Amino acid sequence: MEKDLGNNEAIKKLKSLVEDIRFCMYTTYENGKIESRPMTTLDVDSEGNAWFFTSRQTEIGRETDNGESVTLIYSHPGDNTYLSVSGTASIVHDEAKKEELWSPLSKAWFPEGKNDPNLVVLKVTTDEAAYWDSPSSKMVVFFSMVKAAVTGHQTDPGDHGKLNLA
Repeated sequence: MEKDLGNNEAIKKLKSLVEDIRFCMYTTYENGKIESRPMTTLDVDSEGNAWFFTSRQTEIGRETDNGESVTLIYSHPGDNTYLSVSGTASIVHDEAKKEELWSPLSKAWFPEGKNDPNLVVLKVTTDEAAYWDSPSSKMVVFFSMVKAAVTGHQTDPGDHGKLNLA
């Protein structure tokens, strides 16, 4: 069923989906081609912005300027959940935010810790998002598809819609 959500409902849905998936493909369009890199989402704030750590030594850390258009693509096929988020990326120089986002697991990617001079905070200000969320298991979805093929009736794809965040 199509469910477009706005304002607080949209932010709540975005936050819920991202927390369940956590990993995304951080996607940009440069020099005529799409480039994607895996990233771990650290937080989605109360305004629907996504927060990440990156290093100044990575392509993202070196080349992100304020206002770079990005798409975050989240996928959890086991739960039949998918999310595409469009927004603008910027490096944020905020030691308090770095402290807030830091966890012991971050040390796996940044062994020098939160005081690593190459560690930067990356914020994606979200403009819009689209989601597909089926609460059914793979087996239920499979039997629903078989039933639809046999009966000629369209299968129920679950919930999907736009998240209007701007």
